[in-house]
Amino acid sequence: MKTDSKKISIGVIGVGSMGRNHARVLSQISGCHLAGIYDTDESRARQICGLYNCIGFKDLDELINKVEAIIIAAPTLLHGTLGQKCLGQGIHVLMEKPLAANILEAEKLVHLAEKNKLVLMAGHIERYNPAVSLMIDKIKENQEPVISFEARRLNPFDGTRCLDVDVLYDLLIHDADLALEIAASDISNIWAVGKKIYSDLVDDAHTLVHFNNGVIASFWTSKCSPRKIREINVTTKSRFYQANCVTRSLSVHSAKNVDQDENRECLMGDISVEEFGQSEKEPLKAEVEDFIRSIKNNGSPTTNGQRALESLVFLEKISKAIKSNY
Repeated sequence: MKTDSKKISIGVIGVGSMGRNHARVLSQISGCHLAGIYDTDESRARQICGLYNCIGFKDLDELINKVEAIIIAAPTLLHGTLGQKCLGQGIHVLMEKPLAANILEAEKLVHLAEKNKLVLMAGHIERYNPAVSLMIDKIKENQEPVISFEARRLNPFDGTRCLDVDVLYDLLIHDADLALEIAASDISNIWAVGKKIYSDLVDDAHTLVHFNNGVIASFWTSKCSPRKIREINVTTKSRFYQANCVTRSLSVHSAKNVDQDENRECLMGDISVEEFGQSEKEPLKAEVEDFIRSIKNNGSPTTNGQRALESLVFLEKISKAIKSNY
């Protein structure tokens, strides 16, 4: 397919913490033009416009009429309505995670994007973290079946972060997506517990998942930790992969000789470790570049609407498991 060399005109809806970062990244990418932003907080919109030399629109429809693509970074409860509005008018959409507040709304977005032949992408930014993408590449290169997947994603509770959704839809959504990609199997069983601590929603959750192909995944997800942690660990028969998503670094521990004696006791020898240092590549920029590339090439982004929908289905199963254990 041909790549169109012209710049894609892109707008941003919602310029809170993530939206303003999207505006910054768009202003730095040569393949697009930041056409403008819309935010219900006009003073905040003016501030961002001053930083990135773009137009602030007081009317959402005016912005939509000026762009070919849109990045929606509004509260989760508005994702379904805003996404349908933009897709219905022929606008490509990059939706900040999660894709929608529920499965029904997400299904409508996926259907509308397919019907209108538009790019629909979810902002599962961790897929663009260089440590994670390198880990996935090395797991596929090694071709050993995955034994286990472990994710720890902990964040301080500051009273401002995503208060409209629980910790599953705020943080676990990233690791649900990664587990589906790495396990590459349907889900067999889920056990989960969660607690409300600082808010009226689940702030801390522990989840254990068994996939049909035997992979076991465990998740510790919390908004209640003074220390920010983003770690993904994957085990195969001869390797242990450890990705630190904060430092964007990867460690791979390998046992070259894996054998069994007559008592079938596992013996590991020649254990070594490879360290892949911190990358300067910004995940958000890589994500937006994938969005632009997919539009120009009529392609599908890594975190397309269908995968985002599958992640939401996964989250709903975890949520039901937590409610059953209250």
